[in-house]
Amino acid sequence: MTNSKKTHSQEALITVKSLVKRFEKKQGTIFRRTKSTVHAVNNVNFSIKKGEILGIIGESGCGKTTTARMVMRLTKETSGQILFDGQDLCQMGERELRRARQEMQMIFQDPYDSLNPGMPILEILMEPLNAHKMEVPFEEKRKLVIEILEHIDMKPAETFLYRYPHQLSGGQRQRIAIARALILKPKFVAADEPTSMLDVSVRMGILQLLKSLKEEMGLTMLFITHDLSTAAFMCDRIAVMYRGNIVEIGPIKEIISNPTHPYTKALVAVVSDLHHFLGHRHEMILDGEVQNEVVQGGCPFLARCPQQMDTCQNSIPKLEQLSNDHYVSCFHLHPESLISANKQAN
Repeated sequence: MTNSKKTHSQEALITVKSLVKRFEKKQGTIFRRTKSTVHAVNNVNFSIKKGEILGIIGESGCGKTTTARMVMRLTKETSGQILFDGQDLCQMGERELRRARQEMQMIFQDPYDSLNPGMPILEILMEPLNAHKMEVPFEEKRKLVIEILEHIDMKPAETFLYRYPHQLSGGQRQRIAIARALILKPKFVAADEPTSMLDVSVRMGILQLLKSLKEEMGLTMLFITHDLSTAAFMCDRIAVMYRGNIVEIGPIKEIISNPTHPYTKALVAVVSDLHHFLGHRHEMILDGEVQNEVVQGGCPFLARCPQQMDTCQNSIPKLEQLSNDHYVSCFHLHPESLISANKQAN
């Protein structure tokens, strides 16, 4: 879903509309405290079609993890809608959310933190079953645990049941985290940089496992990453995020072959031609970092854009359709938006 009138709600499992998240940040000493507003997510719109993997890519601090946590109801939104199979999660009570959570699971970034070190693997994997399927007998739950362990290639499964997380490798721990997310056979999974904490040698195995499980189980997935090459391997479409805003969204092949927003061009150049990127960096993107605390009325990419105009300082460009299912937020690419912004300013 984008800001365009065109929608795919009839096919979408997840639809996010005008999603906003702001945090209040206190600064200064105990005698002189000041508050600033952190704009973590700003008016984000997208949809994820059934059976699709949508990636969100961007630098640390751009709002991608906060977006995923809001979709999973781990963080409350400031405003907006999150529809799951047509039902607004933001309006659900705790009992309704409990039912929905059986069909929505999250894989966290760090398996060292997400697994309880004091519990054996059998108990870790039984936790979701005990929470949502209390009526199922213990032996049947144990059988489900063994089945999911074999499904993630941890064989023979019985040899892992009574091990603790510290007795496993990093890759094995992340496989357990994946198994815990999938044991309830959810419709939707959010994966928050699931390989970033792992050794390079085991990352591809985890990514291939996720792709195969997605196909076998018919999963719909939101995949968070800062690595474009990982997104290219995993995702059907990607949304490029900067300072809490989606600046470009479209099919992965089109984004890589035809990056359009200045920020997307810089991300693609890093992967495709690092030396060229370093040698001509000033032409593509200015030095700087993501600064969500700075409040301005203009384009979120203004401070680092080499193509900025006067209008960019006063107006925020909207996502506009560039081609089929490809949307970009930039005045340079949509002159009609520039004309409209100038009229509003005057």
